[in-house]
Amino acid sequence: MIKLEEYILEMEKDVEFDDFSIKDTQMKLPAVKHKWVGRLIRHKIELNNIRSDRSKLVKSIAMKIQANSPYKVTEAAAERASYKHEDIIKLSQNIKENELIIEFLEKIERVLNSMTYDIKNLVEIIKLETL
Repeated sequence: MIKLEEYILEMEKDVEFDDFSIKDTQMKLPAVKHKWVGRLIRHKIELNNIRSDRSKLVKSIAMKIQANSPYKVTEAAAERASYKHEDIIKLSQNIKENELIIEFLEKIERVLNSMTYDIKNLVEIIKLETL
């Protein structure tokens, strides 16, 4: 979960602004959105790859279980048993971590989309205060 913690700290910096940095923040916003959407897509691709790797490994371990078993084991039973293998457990944990990161990145995308309106509202407030 180190990556998630890093993302949280980086996101705090990306959305932080004040009266003096509004224009700069607004100008950088498209690039910031692009950065976070790129990360979201990369994590989705990584998640698909990990799921594919796990599926292949499950089949491989299930075949070994069937081959090494002294009695006949069905394919479904061998696959269920393979989920207790430590490599499968590691991949499953990696999948869960990626799913959490993806959920976080999707929420970031929504925050960044609403940030444009937040900046606009702040500019309106500043205009009213200066009148």
